[in-house]
Amino acid sequence: MDFITGGGRWEHPLQRLGAHDGDGIKHEHPHGDAKRMSLELGAAQVVGGLVTVGWLAIAAHELTKNQIGDLTYIVTLGGLVGLGTDLGVPLALAKVSCDNESLDRGAVYAAVARRLTAGWLAAILLIVVWSSGKHSAHWWLAVIYGVSVIVTTVTSSALAALRGRAIGIVEAGYQLASQVALAGLALLALQLGAGLYGVIIAYVAVDAIGAIAVPIVAGGYLKVEDTIAPEERSALALRATLPLVTAEILGNAYERIDIALLGVLKGTAAVASYVVAYKLYDTVLLPAKAIAASAIAAAGRDILTNGRAVAKDLIRRTLMITVPLVIIVAIAAQTVLSAVFGKSYGRDAVTLVLLLASALPGAVLVVITPIVLLARRRLVVRWTAIGLVANIVANLALVPLFGIRGAAISFLLTETGLCAVFWLSLPKAAVPAPAPPAPPAPTVP
Repeated sequence: MDFITGGGRWEHPLQRLGAHDGDGIKHEHPHGDAKRMSLELGAAQVVGGLVTVGWLAIAAHELTKNQIGDLTYIVTLGGLVGLGTDLGVPLALAKVSCDNESLDRGAVYAAVARRLTAGWLAAILLIVVWSSGKHSAHWWLAVIYGVSVIVTTVTSSALAALRGRAIGIVEAGYQLASQVALAGLALLALQLGAGLYGVIIAYVAVDAIGAIAVPIVAGGYLKVEDTIAPEERSALALRATLPLVTAEILGNAYERIDIALLGVLKGTAAVASYVVAYKLYDTVLLPAKAIAASAIAAAGRDILTNGRAVAKDLIRRTLMITVPLVIIVAIAAQTVLSAVFGKSYGRDAVTLVLLLASALPGAVLVVITPIVLLARRRLVVRWTAIGLVANIVANLALVPLFGIRGAAISFLLTETGLCAVFWLSLPKAAVPAPAPPAPPAPTVP
């Protein structure tokens, strides 16, 4: 569970129904309603995002800036090392679940077991990275949070299988329940004086409970049997799933790398200042994410044949909401930061304005990235990798000079670049072939 980046742009529900280029969009789903799933997940994402901003704002008043920085930094590091636990299994599992009436228990368990092993390795890496710097005295904080990295592999695997069945209500319910539970437990920990450690323990507790509850609930929707299905075992074998680790991994790394680099270059207090501004940026994008989740599903196969025309309409609707929000929040940036997170964050108004400028190409990307992923997946992989490298280079160059403003400038530049490339890559309407000439009229004798 990642309360920082919000997600949604790199893993659209419909894209999960196809593991390879050309699998297409399956609205005529054999097991469920893909459109309804998109609506459910989009609504849950919006409500969950608002809950997250609320409890983080309260935590910012209760914890010091360094403590907020430590919290967001360890969650970011956990998210980065956790990318290595994907192994392509969720995408392949969604595809297998979509294509088969029942699932081979042995194949599924073996795939999840591989992810659990990768989770243990990722948790160890998190401890090493966290303890290698000034946090060495608090190494056990990484040990606690490492539990989340491990157990999340189970939860996300079960949710992937449900996505393959076009069942979104379980994931939507989990998103809402986990965010509300996290907010409640974290605030209770703060009231009890447990501080940062109490918030981390609350985070781990919610993830651990989810790893138990979600598979149990998912079992009621999935038909898992002890039969041997060679085609499923082949599809879920490591050699088949590993090549699928592409766009989602790169995209999630791209969205987290600036926070990780800030922690290394400027310390966790800078991370706190950047993340609270980033959460407001992400909140401004919530309407865009909701529009994209619902409207892209409703557009159906037109996305693959006429993606640019579909995108134009969605972008127009998205910007009609996003632009006024950006202007209002930007004008009152210092007041908003001070009122929501505390006066110590009010001085970061320029950073917030820069991130809000990124919300304009960001809103466009929220709409067009899933479309390009569906139509031209390999291109997205290539250019997202380029964007990730560019983001790293720009942060290394600008953060030492301008601090968190440098990170915001780097994000603005790379978002604008990706926006331009993805827009140019959208599929255009096919030109209809000319009609054959009409046969000559018969001659009348």
